[in-house]
Amino acid sequence: MRRARHRHRCFLALRIVAAAVGFRSPARRGDGVGRFGRAPPPTGSRHVPSTPRRSTDRCRRSRARRFELSSSATDGDDADDDDAAPSLDEEDWRAFRARLVLGNGEGSEISSSSPWAYDSGRVIEPGSIVLAKAEPDFCYFGLDQQYFHKSVMLVTYHEEGEFTKGVILNRPTNLFLGDEDFLDEDGEPYVSKIEADGTSERGENSWRIWFGGDVKSLYCDDTEIVCLHSIDTELARNASDTLMDGILMTNYEGAMRLIGAGEAEAKDFWMFAGYAGWTGGQLLDEIERESWYMVSADSGTVCKELIRQRDEANADPRDAGLQTWSMLMGLIGKENEAKALSESFADLTLKEWAADAILFNSTAGSDDVQDDSSSSDLASSQLSDVFRPLSLAPNTLDRIVKLAVSAKNGLSGSILRGSSADKSPFLLSDQKYHKSILLLLQDDDRLTVGVMLNHPTTKTRPLRLPDGTEVEIPIRYGGSFGIPGVTDQPTIYLHAKRKLKELGVGEPVGRNEDQSSKMWICSEEQVVEAIAGGRASHREFACIEGFSIWEKDPDRIEEGILGEILEGKFEVVDPVYLEEFWVTLLAQAPLARETLDRNCRLASDAWRAAGGEEEKETIPSPCVYDSTVTVSELSDDALRYWIEAFLFGGVVTAAEKYSAFE
Repeated sequence: MRRARHRHRCFLALRIVAAAVGFRSPARRGDGVGRFGRAPPPTGSRHVPSTPRRSTDRCRRSRARRFELSSSATDGDDADDDDAAPSLDEEDWRAFRARLVLGNGEGSEISSSSPWAYDSGRVIEPGSIVLAKAEPDFCYFGLDQQYFHKSVMLVTYHEEGEFTKGVILNRPTNLFLGDEDFLDEDGEPYVSKIEADGTSERGENSWRIWFGGDVKSLYCDDTEIVCLHSIDTELARNASDTLMDGILMTNYEGAMRLIGAGEAEAKDFWMFAGYAGWTGGQLLDEIERESWYMVSADSGTVCKELIRQRDEANADPRDAGLQTWSMLMGLIGKENEAKALSESFADLTLKEWAADAILFNSTAGSDDVQDDSSSSDLASSQLSDVFRPLSLAPNTLDRIVKLAVSAKNGLSGSILRGSSADKSPFLLSDQKYHKSILLLLQDDDRLTVGVMLNHPTTKTRPLRLPDGTEVEIPIRYGGSFGIPGVTDQPTIYLHAKRKLKELGVGEPVGRNEDQSSKMWICSEEQVVEAIAGGRASHREFACIEGFSIWEKDPDRIEEGILGEILEGKFEVVDPVYLEEFWVTLLAQAPLARETLDRNCRLASDAWRAAGGEEEKETIPSPCVYDSTVTVSELSDDALRYWIEAFLFGGVVTAAEKYSAFE
């Protein structure tokens, strides 16, 4: 099912699997066809990791691991206790270690009511807290995986050399589920199984959901549910794993058994959907790269924060748990760092992620739900709405619509530009496509191949003319993909000069009707010959490396690049605007600190020209939650920082605007 777009979404019949099996997932606003995997930065740029080595947002379709209920209580009789010389009288042994680390005297009182936390260095164990370090020199988490920015994660499992997992403690949603929303493998309410064995009775339980991480998350088909609690009874200990003194972990079934036994209510549990995961040694590597602080804290501090999140009146998920992060930073002596990194660029994109992913609206009506099956039967009249009919001549629009629907010709030769919607679909990921201009080179039943036209890199392509002189053409970033197994990736040359078209220099991209309105592709030899013969200047050619690729299913019109057009991510450009935007793009220079501002301005001007738009005052876009920065402005900044990080080699201008870089 696909839902209509709303700023706040409603899930009328959200189904999540108890024990992580058979999840019927809600559709996220903006979910579209994924592109190929992320590629490394272009050759020649300083290495910037394309993604942290941690769990990804792609859901694993294999059956999830169940949380097995413990057959015996964690009763403190572990072998490790023999090594602990001091007797702590059932207190958390971490408290004793905290006294040693924090330098307290022998007579200092350590109890569950004494709040403490400290940087534990490289110690990773269940009950540890993984506290995100902000990244003022790169702002990676402002560009992708925003949910990890200023996150507070509780380690729930750790086996050295094998796997580590944890849940994010500070991403509460405003979504509440009832018992009917938890399904078994057969799609039936899981609570029915529990009732059948007489251990629970059907009630009116309401479960608030926390976003626990991006693996088996709220939006996956096999969501994994974790319930944290602090219930100290024999049954609770037998049905749970103890993470630290006063904090235990069970699953939905264990929670229902405790409720059925009269030992708990639903509000006594914190329910997390999804988790974050690291392969063997991965978390330690990231700690050494200074991505995280490992923190040991008392259970009272953790529980107090969870209770505050649960009970806070008028809490808004867009606050994104920043208060919890700041509190823990203060406890480990990092108050100044936390204050210096407030209201950062990544803070704002985190709030926008929260608005999209964990803010729900219970007032939307049932007409929000649409059936995907109708998508493949879209009529030309419906398609016309997404091709900007107001800016296209009728004959041009008809031609584009026929081209889009026809499987014979495809979209090869078409020019697209990034969405002009009030909120860019590329704010939180794939920022390179924000206000982009693309040329589609190939479009068949399997995939669409295109190149971006508006991103100069720091490199140039030197061409030696027959008379021995040399000219240089800026190399533009066409996309993340190259030809597998090829060391020297191909360079393509494009032009749009009418005289060269008449002379047959190169050939048109696409084979549809008026070739004079098309972009032309040519070889390096043809470029050299045209320049040497005085028929063109080297400034009239674009040199591009890399490709953008979209997979598609030939049986589904809503997939591939056409699907992204139909979703409003891209708009088809009328060829009548080709000359205007092309001349503007050719004025861009190789990327450098002194050319960055001008290149960004020219790219924006070309994007507007491609839509037939003139420079004019527009209605201001809405502001980011609890901020004076508009969403439109933030999207432009995200594009700029992507250019700096991936094409230039490092973010260099954020200090001019955001406090995190002062």
